Amino acid sequence: MAKKDKSKTKLKRTPVVAVMGHVDHGKTSLLDAIRDTKVQASEVGGITQNTRAHQIKVEDQKITFIDTPGHEAFSEMRARGARVTDIVMLVVAADDGVQPQTKESIKFALEEKVPVIVAINKVDLPGKNIAKLKQQLSSENLLLEEFGGDVMAVEVSAVKKTGLDELLESILLLAEISELEKAKVKNGSGSGFVLESHSDKHLGSVALILAKSGEVKKGYTAVYEGGYSKIRGILNESQEKQEVGEEGDPIWLIGIDEVLKTGDTVKFFEEEKDAKEFLKELEKGTESLLEEEEEDIEATEEDDLALLAEFFGAAQKEEATEYLNIVLRTDTQGTLEVVTKELEDMSDDEVKVKILDAATGELTEQDIKTAQAAKGIVIGFQVETPKKVQELARKERVLVRTYEVIYELIDEVGEVLDSLGQPIEEEIEVARARVKKAFQLSNGQYVAGCEVKKGTVLKGYKAYIERDGERSGDGKITSLKKLKNEVKEVKKGEECGILIEPNLEILEGDEIVCYKVEKL
Repeated sequence: MAKKDKSKTKLKRTPVVAVMGHVDHGKTSLLDAIRDTKVQASEVGGITQNTRAHQIKVEDQKITFIDTPGHEAFSEMRARGARVTDIVMLVVAADDGVQPQTKESIKFALEEKVPVIVAINKVDLPGKNIAKLKQQLSSENLLLEEFGGDVMAVEVSAVKKTGLDELLESILLLAEISELEKAKVKNGSGSGFVLESHSDKHLGSVALILAKSGEVKKGYTAVYEGGYSKIRGILNESQEKQEVGEEGDPIWLIGIDEVLKTGDTVKFFEEEKDAKEFLKELEKGTESLLEEEEEDIEATEEDDLALLAEFFGAAQKEEATEYLNIVLRTDTQGTLEVVTKELEDMSDDEVKVKILDAATGELTEQDIKTAQAAKGIVIGFQVETPKKVQELARKERVLVRTYEVIYELIDEVGEVLDSLGQPIEEEIEVARARVKKAFQLSNGQYVAGCEVKKGTVLKGYKAYIERDGERSGDGKITSLKKLKNEVKEVKKGEECGILIEPNLEILEGDEIVCYKVEKL
């Protein structure tokens, strides 16, 4: 990720950046410097913010910052299916380094899989130790670009107002690389998430909303858990009247009849009658406030695994199922061919994998019917499962599994097949890379700079180290980088960075041997 390349592409929507870090490391001061004004100056008109949300413009591109004393609100929203923030800006003081709340923020970002950019603040102070700070970040599994990772770090000073332009450009670059898309509006004109809500002595109940899809205007009706209200007005962060709130905007809603709960989702409707109708469906349980239905395949993983065990248990006991029948859907034709071959290669004498149908695109109701008729399962790779398809699958008791990483798909299906017998296995070498340079991070993790000498190295491949003709340790390739970009594969003759887990000692001159296991 080349942070020097300024983003030129107009983003499809406003990126939302959560500002996190340890107390007194300068989160709010840094935001003040970016906005070139004090927070207190905008807090007029009676509304005092606990969770501060601000929006700035870099040329013609808006960026929304959420400055919060903690991340309970984000965790709460995520539990309700809300992807609240697109980027975490981790503020770390150069003179204090990684502290407990820094670690908590990193843990949050990694668990939620939110991209991180590090703002190293207070670089103007004499007690700074930036090199030590960067090593501390690596120890917390936050790998900076200079260590072969993809996390950008920018040195700034909130007091001196230095490094701010580079920080903002880096945020926009990260947003561009993340390919942010506008959210689909499931019902109504738009939706938002409650960042803060309280009763104001001048305005009554007010709510700070982060608009996350569509739009909202004065006069629209807001629907929330347990009720609805006519929106009497919209204010921006400076508490000035605003005509419309769009995706990514932080806005104050005036006219809400009750204090809303932090983390709740709110739907907006242009027509009150539509809002009332939606509320009826909501109360009956036939509609949801969530933009994306959370009763998806991953949310019911334990049920699916139980169904899988039930399916194979019956097949083994009755000896009526000679084949594992699969309906397969993937995102691209190239992926389809790879996954199909991998699945078919898993067949053995006891259970044979049979692909009933294989195509690209999202899962359909017909896929469920095909699998149900053949007592098979449905597998999707990097594709969506519409709500109606999920519902039909549950009704017909057809197992649907979706995956984002190919080795997870292969591993899970392989484990099921293995449970039906103990076939003899053979390792087949598929690729080999020579280590040209190896280094060890401060957390002890080895990273290898390699040239692929044979085959194609894929992320997720099983691998071992070969040194002087002897095998040393086994693991799995969990990170594969080419020119600092994470990639899925690297071909013969190309150079790459390889990280293997569990951690194996890697030395210059070693060879990393990739292999797959086939049943004889």
